[in-house]
Order: sequence, then structure tokens, then C-alpha cells
Amino acid sequence: MGYYSSLNFECNVKNVEMLKGLLAEVKLKIASGIAEDWEYELDLLGLDEDGYIYTDDGYAKWYYDEKWVLRLAPLLEDGNIEFIGEDSERWGYLIENGEAYVCTYEKTKGELLTE
Repeated sequence: MGYYSSLNFECNVKNVEMLKGLLAEVKLKIASGIAEDWEYELDLLGLDEDGYIYTDDGYAKWYYDEKWVLRLAPLLEDGNIEFIGEDSERWGYLIENGEAYVCTYEKTKGELLTE
């Protein structure tokens, strides 16, 4: 997508050590000047002491989310990664059994609202 959006993680990390290793590898590649573009975005993510993913820049431009979501999916428990764009557009990924699925968001008419 590549425009300003907020990022929400609704999944837990199942393999904290491997995720720490991946994030450390990305930092090393960036410092060495050999990182790929998607790795710069992954570097915006961190892992707190309780094993939850966070970002210091929750409202950023995301161009390569498909690439880094694929790297994270095997390390995450089932859940969602969701983006909400500056124009309220939504996109995201469902994580199941270590695989990432593109979510589709559609508006449907629900039940009639009455008093």
C-alpha cells in the first residue's frame, strides 16, 4: 500500500528466541548496509520483555508488509496483523498454523437497528 497507516498486532509470539534472532540479524544487516527494503520496515518492530511485538512508530508508511509478514508468520501464534490507512482503508493478514493469509474486508448489511 505504501501510505500512512496504523499497525495492530493481535497475535502473540510463540517462538521468542527465533524472533529475537531475526530482529538482531536485521539490525546487523542494516548496520552493514546490506539490508533489503523490507528489512528496514521489520526494524520498526520490537519485542517487549513479555514477548509481545510492538512498534515505536505505530503510524508509518508500510510498503513491504507482505514480505515481512511471511517471515514473522511461522514465529507467531494464531491471530491477526491489521493495518488501518489514513483514509480508513483496512488490510491485513490472518495467521494460522504458522502461515499468513490475506484478509478481505467487506461491508455487509447487518441487522436493523431499532430502539
